[in-house]
Amino acid sequence: VSTQSTGSGEDRRTTLMVKNIPNKYSQRMLIEAFEDSEGLFDFLYLPIDFSNRCNVGYAFINFTSWTHIPAFYAKFHGKSWPKFNSVKICALAYARIQGKQNLITHFQNSRLLSEEKKCRPIIFGLDAAGRATVEEQWPSPDSLAHRDAARTRGGRSRGRAQRARRRDD
Repeated sequence: VSTQSTGSGEDRRTTLMVKNIPNKYSQRMLIEAFEDSEGLFDFLYLPIDFSNRCNVGYAFINFTSWTHIPAFYAKFHGKSWPKFNSVKICALAYARIQGKQNLITHFQNSRLLSEEKKCRPIIFGLDAAGRATVEEQWPSPDSLAHRDAARTRGGRSRGRAQRARRRDD
């Protein structure tokens, strides 16, 4: 992340990957850590390892404007985390998927949305003051695309298994 490019408006990306998060942090704890930026981001996702119920050490956050990134970067990048006496140092990088709508599209048909609410990505809508503070419901999955993707994956695996059995006969 180049704060010079972002600060000048040359780089208008809005989605960051937050790295080196202590594994005991939950999404709520992360939101508390980011309280100075409350209302400035409209998407947050902290992936969870379902086998041990801990986060995997990184998160994705999308800001409502690229102009909020320099202050967030200055506050968190290269700094230690406030809880659990962790030795981890926060690192920020631009995420591969950029923008709230692209993130929603990416996760909309995901199995994650059938998991417990605390394990799902969070999306925020704007309140009356224009700040992203209202938690929104996830849009309904695109059931046709979801069904077709599952059928294709299943068809491929069964096809391989059937071909392998034929070779063995």
